[in-house]
Amino acid sequence: MMSICEPEAFTLSNHAAARMAQRGIRGAILDLVLVHGTRAKAQHGCEEYILSERAARHLEAAGYNGQTIAAATKVRAIVDAEGRIVTCYHQSKGRLRPSGRKSHLRGVRHA
Repeated sequence: MMSICEPEAFTLSNHAAARMAQRGIRGAILDLVLVHGTRAKAQHGCEEYILSERAARHLEAAGYNGQTIAAATKVRAIVDAEGRIVTCYHQSKGRLRPSGRKSHLRGVRHA
């Protein structure tokens, strides 16, 4: 596993590293979300990190790159209780938090 942000603050799981690569999420973007983001409860004892618009405005005023900040506001990170980044993803339009609802197509057979 590789470390991200400050040493020993978070570790990046192999799964999260693969998802970052697949989804085109740069380390600098994930760093902003984890260091300056707001935490919220997620499933299975994990926490979801979200960079709010307010935090984004403060970062931009502090001189951070505007494009990186804009990208970071659209990224979510899930971190387990041990500080391991489990996964990260882009926010779906119209949805601020992932739903616990299962797909309505599960178990449906297609001909």
